Amino acid sequence: MSTVIVMTFTSIFSVANAQDAPTTSKYGWGLTNGISVNNFTYDQPHNGMNLGYTGGGFIDRTLGTKNRLRLRLNLGYTGAGGQLTTFKDDTRYGFDNMFTFKNAKQSSYLLHSVDSWLSLFYQKQTKNDWKYYVGLGAGMENKFFETERYQKTGEFLSGIYGTVQDQQFSNRFENYWFNGNLTAGIELPTSKKVNFIIEARYLYGLTAARNNYSYIEFDGVMGEVRTNAFQLTVGVRNMFKAGKAKTK
Repeated sequence: MSTVIVMTFTSIFSVANAQDAPTTSKYGWGLTNGISVNNFTYDQPHNGMNLGYTGGGFIDRTLGTKNRLRLRLNLGYTGAGGQLTTFKDDTRYGFDNMFTFKNAKQSSYLLHSVDSWLSLFYQKQTKNDWKYYVGLGAGMENKFFETERYQKTGEFLSGIYGTVQDQQFSNRFENYWFNGNLTAGIELPTSKKVNFIIEARYLYGLTAARNNYSYIEFDGVMGEVRTNAFQLTVGVRNMFKAGKAKTK
C-alpha cells in the first residue's frame, strides 16, 4: 500500500513539474549594423571599391532535434555600389586616339537599397555557451535611389587640363537585382537577456545591377555590371519568450 502511495505522489509531482516548466522557444529575433565594402564585377575594366552602411533586423527559427540548423529571414538597408572609370571616346568624331585618355570620369556610385534575404545556417554551441555558425542564402536588393560622386578630368585647350568634382543624383542602375551570400558568425552570451553577435558576410551579384555599360561610351563595347560586397556587422540576438504548457 505504501509503495502505491509513493508511486502516485511521484507521478503527481512529475506532472505538476511538467506543467510549470516553460517550453523552449525555437524562434529568435535580432538587429545588426555595420559597413559594406562594395565593388563592381570585373566584366568591365577600371573599377574600384567604395564604402556603404548596412543594417536591419531579422527573425529566425531553429530546426531539427539537435538545434544544429537555423533558418533566418532578414530585412534591412544596404548602401551598395562601387566605382567605375569612364573614358570619353571622341575618336568617332575624328579626334586623335589619345584624346580618349585625356577625358576621364571617375564615378563612385552609392545604390541605396532595401535588401531582403533568406539563409540557412549550421550552428554549434561550445562548452562556454557561445555559438559559431556558417550559412548560405540568397536575396534581392531593391534600389530606391542612387547618388554619384564623381571627379572629371578633361583637356579644355591644347595642353591645358582641368578637373571638377561634385555629387549628383543619377538613375543609371536597375531597380532591383539578386545576389547570393555566404555568412560566418559567432554569438556570445551576455549577463543581459540578449546575446552579442559578430558576422562577416560576402554578397555575390547573381544578376546585373546595370546593363549595357561601356567604359569608353561606345555601343560596340558593352557589358553588364554586377555589384558585390563584403560586409562586417555587429548586433544583438534574443529568443522570443516561450509560453508555458497548458494544464488540462
